[in-house]
Amino acid sequence: MKIKPVVFGTKQLFYKRTLKRVHRDEFKIKRDSSFCCIGKKQGVNLNLKELPDKTLKVRTFLKEKEKKWLMIPFTVNCTQERRFNEILHAEKYTVIVLRRVKKGTIKYFAHVSYKIPELDIECGFGNGTIGLDLNYNFASLCNIGKTGNFKSYHEIQFRNLHSYRKNKRADYISYKMDKVLNYCINKKKGLVIENLSFEQEFSYNKKLNRKLSNFKSTALDLLERKCLKKGVAIRKVHPAYTSLIGKYKYSRSYNLSTHVLASYVIARRGLGFKESVPAVYKRLLSQVGGFIKPRLKKGSPYYEWSQVHDFFKYRGITSFKTSEVMRKVLQMKYVLNSVTSAQPDNLKAGLSNSGKIDDWNKFWNFIEITNFL
Repeated sequence: MKIKPVVFGTKQLFYKRTLKRVHRDEFKIKRDSSFCCIGKKQGVNLNLKELPDKTLKVRTFLKEKEKKWLMIPFTVNCTQERRFNEILHAEKYTVIVLRRVKKGTIKYFAHVSYKIPELDIECGFGNGTIGLDLNYNFASLCNIGKTGNFKSYHEIQFRNLHSYRKNKRADYISYKMDKVLNYCINKKKGLVIENLSFEQEFSYNKKLNRKLSNFKSTALDLLERKCLKKGVAIRKVHPAYTSLIGKYKYSRSYNLSTHVLASYVIARRGLGFKESVPAVYKRLLSQVGGFIKPRLKKGSPYYEWSQVHDFFKYRGITSFKTSEVMRKVLQMKYVLNSVTSAQPDNLKAGLSNSGKIDDWNKFWNFIEITNFL
């Protein structure tokens, strides 16, 4: 059976009705579960209005004067009292009446949306900023100064959000985003986040991509609204190569996780700093750059970073925090020295007896002075 392109209600409910798994009366109740009257672009909605005596006034569009309006009383709990008073003084608001079946009984709910006036910015970018790198199981925050120097970092862990139901998950995300906002308020600095309108240039497995996409779209939208309410300035930056730049450029200086370094790059990008490729990598690309065909075009601002990433990726170097880098670099250096008849250096230089890296400064200095780099 061919389904029409327009379906009133959800497709899942419509399929159940076509298979006669849902009774006609139940289908109508769930299908016609809400109504909303959109008023004028300017001014108060004249078709559906809230009154101070907690009554919903609905226009019925009947000509008889006695039946022209429908007065529906409603209740407001103690936590919603302040919001209700704000709605009464708002210039424009929208009311949606929802009908839900709760434990076999039909109940009605009124959802009201209105525009909150923006507060003055109290936490700006004059003294620096806070960078946020958001993942599906934790968030990394990095505090930098106005000159782009590293100050501190903080990580907020998340539970498995898919173990919660929809409303519980939204409450938990809101609770965690409050922690992010409180960190910005305590530091008195604005927040820089990724602009997810750009297409993601990498991929995990299908399940993890869905988790990350759903969580980021929910959490960042909620965080943006919270910043407007609390007077915290917020900026969006391009998300390309933040993790890779943090790993390749700042692992030596700070010896932190890739996600913290990604938040550091995001914060610097929010202040307008450009991440140039270090000289040690430029010398590397001058020797082997002709053999690398990165995925980006030469006009891209991240072209050289993509070359660096593809070089290490295709040669098996996946981490910058283990002795794997030392072994790979020295092996390639040994091959080059054998071709040029140069004397190879000690392959164990910079490593402890167990093969681990104890002195990171010694490790990176040894890599820089090699003929290969």
